[in-house]
This record gives sequence, C-alpha cells and structure tokens, in this order.
Amino acid sequence: EFRVMAAEPSPNEIGIIDANTMVFVDWDETPEFEKIHIVPFQDTLPHAYAFDVFNDYLKPYLTKNKHMRFGVNDQFTYQGVQFKVVCCEPVGPARIGRNTTIYCEGVLHPSLRNLLPPELLEQLSHLPPGLQMLLLNTEALAGGYEERLIEVQEMLSRRRGLTQETIERVNQNRWADIKADHPQTQCMVCLSDFDDEDQVRKLPCGHVFHLPCIDEWLRRCTDCPICKANVDRAVRHY
Repeated sequence: EFRVMAAEPSPNEIGIIDANTMVFVDWDETPEFEKIHIVPFQDTLPHAYAFDVFNDYLKPYLTKNKHMRFGVNDQFTYQGVQFKVVCCEPVGPARIGRNTTIYCEGVLHPSLRNLLPPELLEQLSHLPPGLQMLLLNTEALAGGYEERLIEVQEMLSRRRGLTQETIERVNQNRWADIKADHPQTQCMVCLSDFDDEDQVRKLPCGHVFHLPCIDEWLRRCTDCPICKANVDRAVRHY
C-alpha cells in the first residue's frame, strides 16, 4: 500500500508520472498498534435511531485515515460523534494496521479531564493533586462544561492571573502565628495539613493556603480557589 506524501506541482492537482518525473520512495517507519481502545463521548451519540459504533462511525473514519497517527488522549470527530483514545499498546504515537485489535466498548461522559486536549492534560499532570481537583471542579459554576473548559484552558495556558508583584501584596504569615484564628487546618491546593513552621498566605476573603501552592494558583487565576472571591480587586482596594 502506497501513499503520496508530497509532489510538485501540488498533489491536489491531477498529473501523470512520465519518464522525466523524479520519484522518491521511502518506508513509513511508524509502528503499528497491537491493541487500541477508542471510546465515544456519550453526549455526542445519536438518540433518534439505532446504530453500531464501530461499523457506522469508527470503521469508516479509520478507513479514510489509514495512515493517521494516534496516541493516548488523542481525540477526533466523525459525523458529529466525538471519540477519544483511552489506551493503546504500544503507547504511541503509532498507527492502526491490519493486525491491530480495536476495542470500542464503553462511553465517556463529558468531564473536563476528558475534554482537555493532550497538551493541556500533560500540563495538568504536573500540578499538585489538590490544584488539579480545583481546576477540574465544575460544581461552583452554573454555566456548564463549556464555560469551565474555557476557564481551565486559560489557566493552564497562563493567560489569566496576577503578577508576582500583586501576589506579594497578599498577607504572608507563619501558620503557628495565625492558626488560633482559623478553623481551616488544611491547604486545599495540595490537600496537606498545615505545620506550625509553614509559610502561608491569607487571602482577603479569609481563606489560607501554603504560600507556594496559592502563588501557583494566583499566577493562573485571580479568584480564591474555594469561594471564588476576586483577589485582584480586593488587593487593589486594600
């Protein structure tokens, strides 16, 4: 099986190969998957008629894109149905070949983690677990997944947040010096208990966090992780 990768003039134009055409041939060294599991998002599946996920959607898409390279968390859409690669062997990038076993059992619900593109999921994986949980939390938003998805993408891309100069204006204390006045005993970013010698920041709303934890958050977002009070406005009017 062959594929035209490039041509002069453009391969989109019709032409012929004759005795004067220079032809270059190279092997596609992309490995093939042994197994791959591709799952649709439940909210994108049709409801008005019966269908077969593999034969009606997945197989036609893969047939049209035989040389497509995939990796874990990659997503694609075919005829309105959105799919995601949830696992594969090897990890990839690789392509689906004649000997690849394809699984498509199950459905995905539209959680923020499932909707984020691979590059942002990679950024998310390096953050503290509590910060991941706060970023992916949708309970405080009535706007739904789309609004929260945009907000999380902006946070992970560092497009919103406070300058370091503004962050430094937020109260900084040793936990032992203020703990008597605060019922809070745990930093909700890293999910660890405060120790007496820990340096913490107390936001204008009254919530307290480890200094490095909240600084990382505030570089991405201007609101308190717990109550969503705007820190920027409060600091400027302090």
